[in-house]
Amino acid sequence: MVDFKAFGRPTVVSLFAGCGGLDIGFKEAGYDLIYACDNDPAAVEVYKRNIDERAFVRDVTSVEFHDDIASLGSCDVVLGGFPCQGFSKAGPKKHDDIRNLLYLEMRQAVSLLRPKIFLAENVDGLSQNFKGSFLDAIIKDFRDVGYRVEFRIHDSLTFGVPQHRRRIYFVGVREDLSPNFDWPEPTHAGKVRNGESVILERSDLLGLKAPVLPLRSIKDAVEDLLELSVDIPDHKITNAWDKGWYYIFEKIGPGQKLCNVRHSPTSVYTWQIPEYFGSVDEAEKLILETIARNRRHKRYGSIPNGNPLSIDVIRELSGISELAGSIESLLLKGYLKEVDGKYDLKGAMFCSGLFKRPEWDMPCSTVLTNFHNPRYFLHPIKNRPFSLRECARLQGFPDDFIFTLSTDVRELTAGYRLVGNAVSPPVGRAFANAIAAYLGKETHIETSADFAHPRREVERV
Repeated sequence: MVDFKAFGRPTVVSLFAGCGGLDIGFKEAGYDLIYACDNDPAAVEVYKRNIDERAFVRDVTSVEFHDDIASLGSCDVVLGGFPCQGFSKAGPKKHDDIRNLLYLEMRQAVSLLRPKIFLAENVDGLSQNFKGSFLDAIIKDFRDVGYRVEFRIHDSLTFGVPQHRRRIYFVGVREDLSPNFDWPEPTHAGKVRNGESVILERSDLLGLKAPVLPLRSIKDAVEDLLELSVDIPDHKITNAWDKGWYYIFEKIGPGQKLCNVRHSPTSVYTWQIPEYFGSVDEAEKLILETIARNRRHKRYGSIPNGNPLSIDVIRELSGISELAGSIESLLLKGYLKEVDGKYDLKGAMFCSGLFKRPEWDMPCSTVLTNFHNPRYFLHPIKNRPFSLRECARLQGFPDDFIFTLSTDVRELTAGYRLVGNAVSPPVGRAFANAIAAYLGKETHIETSADFAHPRREVERV
């Protein structure tokens, strides 16, 4: 750790700060967080409560924000987790999504503030979608205002977070300074999931050196939180769901999900839960299982997520000669749908599964903003969703970081959103220390007086 007392506290401006997941580590490392902003009032309220009062509700395209930047004058570090919805794998990928261009406001702020270094974060889809065109544009645009930019993809898992959260990080160093920034080294073992073999060769994803510590599991993070309690801050759930879902909860085992579109041991089919979805007879069950096993075979079509089957194919594969009555019954019960004269399974299609229950002894998948709703994710061994405090633990937030002050469901739901949108604090902490080490090495280039920038205070509104 660099001793900033020797040359003054480096100043930080944080854009798109959210509730401050990236900023926590910079506060702990002794930086002076002189300004933070986000357009979400709930995020700014939580940031002010937990990190620093100098946070403001601002749209970065607004006159107020531009005036703020002009008033600040300069700083040493700019942080920015600019919005990622246009690149996210969890939603529609739109090339013309206006949020894709908000990084240009960060570039303008960097151009005016002239920090020694900046750090930006986004979903790793930014490097993959649209043939990498936005990645190239971002690097060029920051180069045009005088910064050398490098990027790496890290999974938060490799920094001790009990969750897979793969993100792209950009570090830009001002051109008049040394380019020798040492990226933070992952401290924990990584794990490549299904579908990630294409990036296995990326040394930055799993770490450049042999990690010292084993990966952390959900159990490691939340084993002491099995029972909900008002005595533990934010350890609560909304209870705002169909109580009939408990029939579904009971049938979903660890590593399983409610899924009709993939024939796999990890899939629990809707017809296996007649208490909620309705009963089927043996012939109907055989028809459904026949479609489930064969709908993704290429011989029946080229639709990536599966193909409807003709009644002749279903008859041949199932061995049932009289199908009409059973097919009609399954259509009425909502188990089948007709597509151009053929038949396919209906329901539990979203993201190839619902009510996903992770394994207790494994890391969690990416914590999203909808974890308050058990329709998307269940606790590994309890028939409920993760509590807000458990989600915060899975992200690496300390227990004294408080998201809610009341029992209001809207405030609780907003807390889940803030946690799901945040940068994992342990990753921010690693970058804070790496940037501190870089600034410490660079003190011979600029005098200690440079860390005490004259500036006008931003007017609080």
